[in-house]
Amino acid sequence: MDDIQTLIGRVIPEMKGLFEKRYNILRVIYANQPVGRRTLSCILGVGERIIRSDTAVLKETGLIDIRPAGMFLTKEGEELLDKLREYAGALGGLNELELKLKEILGISRAIVVPGELDSDPSVLVAMGKAASVLLESMLTDGVKIAVTGGSSVAAAASAMTRHRTYSDILVLPARGGIGREVEHQSNTLAAVFAKKLGGQYRLLHLPDQLTIEAAESLLNDSYTRSVIDDVKKADILVCGVGIAAEMALKRNLSAEQIEALRREGAVAEAFGYYFDSKGEIILATSTIGLDIEDLKSIPRVVGIAGGRQKAQAISAVLTGWRNCTLVTDESAAREILNLSTGRNA
Repeated sequence: MDDIQTLIGRVIPEMKGLFEKRYNILRVIYANQPVGRRTLSCILGVGERIIRSDTAVLKETGLIDIRPAGMFLTKEGEELLDKLREYAGALGGLNELELKLKEILGISRAIVVPGELDSDPSVLVAMGKAASVLLESMLTDGVKIAVTGGSSVAAAASAMTRHRTYSDILVLPARGGIGREVEHQSNTLAAVFAKKLGGQYRLLHLPDQLTIEAAESLLNDSYTRSVIDDVKKADILVCGVGIAAEMALKRNLSAEQIEALRREGAVAEAFGYYFDSKGEIILATSTIGLDIEDLKSIPRVVGIAGGRQKAQAISAVLTGWRNCTLVTDESAAREILNLSTGRNA
C-alpha cells in the first residue's frame, strides 16, 4: 500500500489533501449525525461554500444523505468509512507511529486514529469504532469479557455491532458503579455490550468507597463472590485510563487522600489504583476481591484512551502490559513519544 501511495502522490500530489478533506467530512458527519452544513463547517474550520461543494459530491456518490434534519452517512458510506480508516492512517504516517508506540510501551499492538481528541470530540467516536472492530476480531463462543467504565469504553460499546452470532458470551463489570454518570458506569456498559453481542451479563452492585467491614460483608455474599470469580476468569478486558486528579474527584476521595495523591505525584488512575509517572502504585482504593495482578493476568486487554492530556496517564498505566492493545488518537500517541524522548535524554 505504501508504494502505491507514493506513486499516486507523485502523479497526483493534490490527491492527499482532497482525500483527507473528504475523509474528515465523512468522519465528522458520522460522529455528529444528523448535522447541518453550518455546524459541520464550524467543527472542521472550513468555509460553508467548500462544505456545500464537497457534500454535494459525496451525496452524488451515495455516501451521504441530506435531509431536513441534517446530513447522515448512508449504509454504504459507513462501510466505506470503515475501509478507509487503514488507508487514512497509512497516508498520515500513523502506521509507523503505531509501531513506535508499541515498542516504547512494550505492548502487543497500538492502533492510532487520526485527529486530536481534546479539540475534536468526533475522534472519540473513531476510537470507539476502532476498538469495537478489534474486539469483534477477538470474539469466540463462550468468551468472558470484563469491562470498566468511562467515556472511551462507552464509545466502544456504542459502536459495537454484531456481525455474527456467538453462543454463551458473558459480559462482566470489572468494578462497581461510581459517581453520577450512570451511562458510563461499568455495570451499564456491561449490559450494553451484552445486548449488542446477544450475550448475557452480570452486575456488580458495589459503591466505590467501602469500609473494611462493609467490604468483608459483601465478599461473604455468594452472588458478589461469584461475579468477582468470573471477572478473574475473563478472556478479554476492555478498559480505560483516567487522569488521577479528575478521577479522585469523581470517586469522591477525601481531601486528605487528594492531597496525598498530589504530594506523591499521581498522574493516572485505573481499576481504583492511582499511579505515579513511573507506573508505581501510590494508592489503592479498591477493596473488593480484584487486584491489579488479577486484571493483568487476563489474556487479552483492549485499552482505550486518547487526548494529549492523557498521554502521561496512558504511559504510566499501560507500559509493560504485553497482552494489551492500545486504541488511542494521534495527539496522545505523539505526546507519549515526546515524553519517552524526554525520559531517555
